Amino acid sequence: MSASPVPHDSPSLDEIVERLGTFATSHGRPELTTRLDETRTLVNDTAVQVVVVGQFKQGKSALVNALIDAPVCPVDDVVATAVPTSVSWGEQPSALLVTEFEEEQASIRTPIDPRQLRRHVTELAGETGFAGSLHAEVRLPRSFLADGLVLVDTPGVGRAQAQISTNLTLLPQADAAIMLSDATQEFTQPEMSFLRQAVALCPRITCVVSKIDLQHQWRTILDADREHLAAAEIEVPLLATSALLHDLAGREHDEELAREAQVAALGTHLHDVVRADVLAERRRAAATDITGVGEHLMMVLQAELRALGAASGAAEVVRELEDARDVADQLTRRSARWQQTLSDGAAELVSDIEFDLRDRLRAVGREAEQLIEDCDPGEVWDDVGLWLAESVTQAVSDNFVWAHQRSEHLAEVVARHFSLDGRAALPDLTLDGAEQALRAIGGLEFVRSGRLSLGQKVMVGMKGSYGGILMFGLMTSLAGMALVNPLSVAAGLMMGGFAYRQDANQRLEQRRNEAKMAVRRLIDESIFQVGKESRDRMGRIKRVLRDHFSEIAEDLKRSLAESVRAAKDGAALPTDERSRRALVLSRELREIRELCRQAGAGAAPALTQELTSA
Repeated sequence: MSASPVPHDSPSLDEIVERLGTFATSHGRPELTTRLDETRTLVNDTAVQVVVVGQFKQGKSALVNALIDAPVCPVDDVVATAVPTSVSWGEQPSALLVTEFEEEQASIRTPIDPRQLRRHVTELAGETGFAGSLHAEVRLPRSFLADGLVLVDTPGVGRAQAQISTNLTLLPQADAAIMLSDATQEFTQPEMSFLRQAVALCPRITCVVSKIDLQHQWRTILDADREHLAAAEIEVPLLATSALLHDLAGREHDEELAREAQVAALGTHLHDVVRADVLAERRRAAATDITGVGEHLMMVLQAELRALGAASGAAEVVRELEDARDVADQLTRRSARWQQTLSDGAAELVSDIEFDLRDRLRAVGREAEQLIEDCDPGEVWDDVGLWLAESVTQAVSDNFVWAHQRSEHLAEVVARHFSLDGRAALPDLTLDGAEQALRAIGGLEFVRSGRLSLGQKVMVGMKGSYGGILMFGLMTSLAGMALVNPLSVAAGLMMGGFAYRQDANQRLEQRRNEAKMAVRRLIDESIFQVGKESRDRMGRIKRVLRDHFSEIAEDLKRSLAESVRAAKDGAALPTDERSRRALVLSRELREIRELCRQAGAGAAPALTQELTSA
């Protein structure tokens, strides 16, 4: 059943916020005015951030360039993107390097030449992020970006401990994400693992098979990827594109080639589906905020009206409101049920997170030790270190994602225990700390290769053969033979070879023990560093939840206190003024109620009209 159309004279959400703000100001409620200012900012925010993520060298930068028809993000066959780069609308081309210091809550913004972006955001710039979190902001006058779409090119996540933590931090803050995988092969296990994390962190994921120009059988790959998504029970759109064909079509003005590249189809999906969904959700959130503010205002008006209408029972009305105020006052105390739920839940969550982290990392350690037992670590130590770093990063990332989901569940439980009427807004919980924790983990210790020079091999053999020559030489000397004779030399060679093999086995066992100890120390260091960051992050989340619900409780207490005051003032009015005051309050109450109704009924239809007119 379709929604009924909204009359043309219905006010917009921005107008509703303005009119409610007038009521909040006239009734002396500055905290509600502040909330409405935040709602107005939400209503007017048309920026939709889309993060482009994927494994190393999947064509993320090329896709961003193709979507906006500008070579803004550096593309190279060898050098990779190392710094997240956001591209948004601007009347003139410009670029900034932004270094953010989370602890100081400050940032440094350095203008750079957009044509020199390659020097600042690729691996050519060297290691980044020592002083703080670094990202680039580029603004361009491109029609694709004019209506608020913001594309964020990110570093690849296929390198050990490199950038997966950065992308995990960006995903919860983004409105949508594009997950790239090129057409040369099906989804790999690391890609599916990262996709599961992305789906858990970002509400809108679109999978894109890139570089279809490199694979004639890309449709087969696309079908196989669909099967992987179905097997993993991940329901996301799956599209195929070629940035190279799109660029060639633009140069040749070939519309058929442009359709084959399918970049325009992806752009249409981002505009018509993703952007529309994001803006609709914002308007629904704004309507909820407007309704909440309206309820606080109506609470006071209704209390005064009740007192005005109760000629002999005004004292009873005041007493009921005072009882409700006392109940609201209890919400701000430490003994409140939601406070206890938050405290107990946070402590339990910290314990569960630490256990989960230890369990994941110890499993990685056991697998690494088995790997070491099956090989010579001196010969493949670099490969073992790379695998171990990737496995530790994956385990830590999974732990952080799981902790984030558990934190959101805790917020919902606290909200249920807090809410008096079955409704309480939830705060936004950011996922941070993963990058700092991974950077704090030291590298894997060096293990000797175990290779011996020719001279060392000869010396080991001579040490073993010396005893054999001497022993068998003495035995054969009893038969009248010389100390050094063919029999003693042969025995010496046999014992020398045996001694060399025994020494090699001992050195191999020693290298394995050293490698296992190095793995254990790395796992212990990871547990220590990540565990510390997890506890700190849980402390921040606990403070966010406490402050959020405390603020709601204070607003409720303030509204009830105003209701008590208004009821007392109404009861004290002379009889001849009560009717006039009741008419004024009834008119205001009807108008506020109508504004709340219009906000709830007009959010989605208003968005539909806006997109249709655009």
